[in-house]
Amino acid sequence: MSELLAIVSQDADYYLMLSYILKGAGYRTMLVDIPSEAVATAVDRDAAAIIVDCQPGSQILADIASGLKEGGLASDVTLIALVAEKAAYLDILKANVDESFTRPMPPERLLSYLHGTIGNSSEATSRLAPIFEDVKLDVSGRRVLVRGTPVNLSPIEFRLLSALVGDAGRVLSRAELIAIAWPPTVFVEPRTVDVHIGRLRRALKRVLGRDVIRTVPKEGYAFEISQSM
Repeated sequence: MSELLAIVSQDADYYLMLSYILKGAGYRTMLVDIPSEAVATAVDRDAAAIIVDCQPGSQILADIASGLKEGGLASDVTLIALVAEKAAYLDILKANVDESFTRPMPPERLLSYLHGTIGNSSEATSRLAPIFEDVKLDVSGRRVLVRGTPVNLSPIEFRLLSALVGDAGRVLSRAELIAIAWPPTVFVEPRTVDVHIGRLRRALKRVLGRDVIRTVPKEGYAFEISQSM
């Protein structure tokens, strides 16, 4: 059975949007609209993580973190904070959450973190997503298969490829790629993106025999799918 994620939010529209993305990645979700019941509900339903939609000035995150700690559950249930403003970062540090994301956020970052932290045993994450003929993206294994043969990529290179493939044809700026592929607390220079893109390009070119990543000077990179593929 796929992992269950408890989403604490009083914004029904935001929950429905987030739930749609997570279910598409193979997770089950449930809404907890009474924050004080979040820990008990998560424990009763055996949720793998609690995702908190944090609002400015709210005590919800700290209360949930305290509830997990008091119940000896801090190491069993992953606590994730979604914050609407960077000013809330101090509150996040005090709550000692496992990870935080500032909204708006690229969904790929949250999914990548979830896959790496709690995994997913569902069919959806074990499926191979097609890129083009003979090339498949193994989401659960975080790898690329070319004619059934895995291509060795680092986690960062895989996230870069996932972002480029997910928006094939569109030029993604270095800033966009940094936001998707690196943790928010890490400073990354644009040149670092070029280095990783270069490694990714060479790895794919070795097995495909051609370059599928297009460089747009002063703008960024795009993934190109040729009609002959």
